[in-house]
Amino acid sequence: MTSKRTEEKGNSFGKGIDIGTAFISCAEQVDDKVMFRNERDAFFEIEYSSFTKNMLNKAGVRYIKKGKKLYVVGDSALEFANLFHKETRRPLSRGIINPGEKESLPMIEILLSGIVGEPRASGEVAYYSMPGEPTDADFSTIYHEKVLQNFLTKLGYTAHPINEGQAVVLSELHEEGFSGLGISFGGGMVNACLSYMSVPTFSFSVTKAGDWIDQQVAMATNETTSQICAVKEKSLDLSVDTAKSGIEDALSIYYNYLIEYVLENIKEAFESAPDRPNINNPIPIILAGGTAKPRGFETRFTRLMNEIKLPFAVSSVRLAKEPLQAVAKGALVAARAHEED
Repeated sequence: MTSKRTEEKGNSFGKGIDIGTAFISCAEQVDDKVMFRNERDAFFEIEYSSFTKNMLNKAGVRYIKKGKKLYVVGDSALEFANLFHKETRRPLSRGIINPGEKESLPMIEILLSGIVGEPRASGEVAYYSMPGEPTDADFSTIYHEKVLQNFLTKLGYTAHPINEGQAVVLSELHEEGFSGLGISFGGGMVNACLSYMSVPTFSFSVTKAGDWIDQQVAMATNETTSQICAVKEKSLDLSVDTAKSGIEDALSIYYNYLIEYVLENIKEAFESAPDRPNINNPIPIILAGGTAKPRGFETRFTRLMNEIKLPFAVSSVRLAKEPLQAVAKGALVAARAHEED
């Protein structure tokens, strides 16, 4: 009997999944290309009516119905939130499943199943991103890890967690032997991992990240976080010091604070590591994640890094080729290696 694996010629099995606070991404290889699917990790509640339901269906908007409510999910949720000048709701908060949101589990499950889809072979390997232990918060990631593993197992996958920062290294540092510092600037957390030949030497996370910037700027400007997020994603330019608006000026100020905060934590984590790595040669730093996407982020990071002076030499600082996809791509690298093994 011919197996499904031999029937699907051109496909390299294994999937990489980035389950972030702001976005969910899935990477898989088809023929000689890595294909990505993305969805905003958010939902928006509206009152149910048959007319509204029909309109959403005609527009191709994804939603789920629960009782007398319709929950619009993904990118459409942000559009509805901005239309009504309200906030979206998030299944995840600070990088993990949101304990204060009663709809977290059904929403994350529908978003995850829609992005990942069914396995192409029974028990296909899927690596999914996990945050490092936070240095500035007291909570465990174990529940988050096991719930996501159970969701993926239910879909038919053999699921394995991978540190988010390590995934950035696997995605971008093939030519450097998977050695360097990967930093993922996400929505709920910033994750950092220093790897040598793909082996993590230390990793950590901080809970100040993209969402924290949005919240602080929203309070400073009396706007909604959804509006701040839209400005940040569409027009923010960190390569200039003179902002076009009050919102962009506030974003620039808080971006400075966040970058400095992350650099100070890298410095402290390195110097306090129980088995402090002995780095003899300068290492590359890779920046990834949606919060690193604004124009000029790499330049701003480098300038502040040179002022703070890390306790190891840096050969280069560069932005991932596709900042929003880097974690999913790195998780795919791990999944494919597992499948081949």
